[in-house]
Amino acid sequence: MPALLRLSDRLAAVVTLAGKAAGWLAVAMMVVIVFDVVGRRFFHTGSTMLQDLEWHLHGAMFLLAFGFAYLRDAHVRIELLRERWRARPRAWIEIAGIVLFLLPYCGIVIWFGYDFAERAFVRNEGSMGGMGLPHRWIIKSMLPVGFAVMALAGISVLLRLVAVLADRDADGRGRAYLMQEPGVHDDEATT
Repeated sequence: MPALLRLSDRLAAVVTLAGKAAGWLAVAMMVVIVFDVVGRRFFHTGSTMLQDLEWHLHGAMFLLAFGFAYLRDAHVRIELLRERWRARPRAWIEIAGIVLFLLPYCGIVIWFGYDFAERAFVRNEGSMGGMGLPHRWIIKSMLPVGFAVMALAGISVLLRLVAVLADRDADGRGRAYLMQEPGVHDDEATT
């Protein structure tokens, strides 16, 4: 199973890179918001472009961070039930959720999101008011990109879960695989 874990780690590295980019987008968004608020409050200047940029950055940040949060097990779950289960049933339920819900949903959003962004590009769509940001296709393209990152996170978790199920000692090492950060394996964790 080391090959599965290595592949999972590679996918997790891509997702982590997207998550770090989302973190930097948060910093950029805060700077834009402060600049906009100070300009409105003290200089009585308003900018539709800055307001558009705020929600563009927020949307991109959210979409890029979504997969990273899943990879780090930060999404909301029914912990009351989940924490009572052993590693094997928990892994099977997570696999079912990934295969039956997460990956098909990501595929649908990527498929229709691509069309959504492509139409905006072909039409040279911009802000509705005419005073905002042009090239609306840039933010619309973040929809399929963000869900592609989410799908990569799902595949990474799926591979780790398969490694857990292939492990005979599901309550020992198997649980450790579920709880460790991507990229850290038992032989490294004990040193």
